[in-house]
Amino acid sequence: MTVTANWRGQLRVADIITETPSVKTFRLKPSPGDDAFPFTFVPGQFLNFAFWIGGARMNRSYSISSSPTQRDHVDITVRREPRGAVSRHIVDLLRIGDPVEAGGPVGRFTFDGTEADSIVLIAGGVGITPMVSITRYLTERSWPGEIFFLYGCRAPEDFIFQKEVAALQQRNPKLHVAVTMSRAEGTDWKGLRGHLTKEVFAQTIPDLVSRRIHLCGPPTMMESTKAILIGLGVAPDQIKTEQFGTPKPAPAAPGTALKQTAAATGPLVTFSKNNKSAKVHIDLQSGDSPPKQSVLELSEELAIPIEFSCRVGTCGVCKVKMTSGEVEMEVEDALDSSDKTNGVILACQAKPTNDIAVEA
Repeated sequence: MTVTANWRGQLRVADIITETPSVKTFRLKPSPGDDAFPFTFVPGQFLNFAFWIGGARMNRSYSISSSPTQRDHVDITVRREPRGAVSRHIVDLLRIGDPVEAGGPVGRFTFDGTEADSIVLIAGGVGITPMVSITRYLTERSWPGEIFFLYGCRAPEDFIFQKEVAALQQRNPKLHVAVTMSRAEGTDWKGLRGHLTKEVFAQTIPDLVSRRIHLCGPPTMMESTKAILIGLGVAPDQIKTEQFGTPKPAPAAPGTALKQTAAATGPLVTFSKNNKSAKVHIDLQSGDSPPKQSVLELSEELAIPIEFSCRVGTCGVCKVKMTSGEVEMEVEDALDSSDKTNGVILACQAKPTNDIAVEA
């Protein structure tokens, strides 16, 4: 399968499917007049979207929940977050026929059956979306490997894709599903109750330590689950994770003010398009930032607009060109070889190791 890189354009909303009281699936098709779908993707990838909301351009990334074998559409499945400006805009206001600005596909949280002879898919909440894409694809291709699909959610009414998962189970004898509810009291739920625990993994996945594992869900759920898996003997490099969103700031130390209490003493960053320069903070005490600021965090402090979405190094929206200096990046999944050759960095990940200049 050939993946079209760096596509950007418009899609249109062809259908809207209510999954749960707070979750909808949006079926997107090419704009009228386009003969074919403008890109292909690998199961587990996502798209970047841009919306104008309240006069501001906002970017978000959403996993594709449909299978790549469906060549006339892609589905994204979005949960309405009460304080999420973009998710509220999508779920409350998008209508059939509306155009949406999109780009991609992006992401390395992928599995098409060639990477291992079995797969464990562990999801929490709306993290089920890429797992359903992978499961749909493997089932449609009659992949011979075992699929262990574990899902944790709050209550039966929050079970996204409940009918779809049941249909896939009927169709695929190699698909083993375990679902647990953390708030099943007062419902007729007859399955597992509680959170995903080491006991659940031990009961549902034979030979766990030998299998490739994909994990997607809320950050706290992923952290605790990864710790459990490693405690059970799974090698960390066997666990692939997907995470979106702004990392939560660390809590402030007792007695510190909620502001920077030390002068910036790190390398100098020059934003050439805005004619602004500032040093990065390397000893923040308030917990508002990692120990050394990223280029994106410094740009926000200086009110320099750099677009971003995932803030974890996978979407590529925050790419900027660095014209001098050096940075370190913990994650650089969204950079290809040409980006690296041309000095492109990810602003959300880039932390200067000496004075730098960027085109922003």
